[in-house]
Amino acid sequence: MDKRIPETILPEGYNGKIILALISGAGMEERIVLRSGDDWHREILRNTKAEIKRYGIADAQVDELGGAWINFDENGKIVIFGSSDDFGACDKTVAAEFVRRLYPDRTVTVAD
Repeated sequence: MDKRIPETILPEGYNGKIILALISGAGMEERIVLRSGDDWHREILRNTKAEIKRYGIADAQVDELGGAWINFDENGKIVIFGSSDDFGACDKTVAAEFVRRLYPDRTVTVAD
């Protein structure tokens, strides 16, 4: 596993789209990451591919594993819900575990 690649990139207070992506190839152990930060799930995937190349891992394969939405509410709770029109739903249970590791003091729930 390449330690340079963060498991989750999710800014505090972000409300929007997320994806789970599988990174493999280029002599690396397969790993799943959670990414956020754009108006479109397909753009988050494009940005994730560019991110991995910036780490100098040009031959890595980056494949989407579905998307969802995330909401940081005013009470400090984080809710993961919905799916991607582009990629379908990600495994929201896996996404919630990633978010819990990033924000261990927050309550993370999955809706629908």
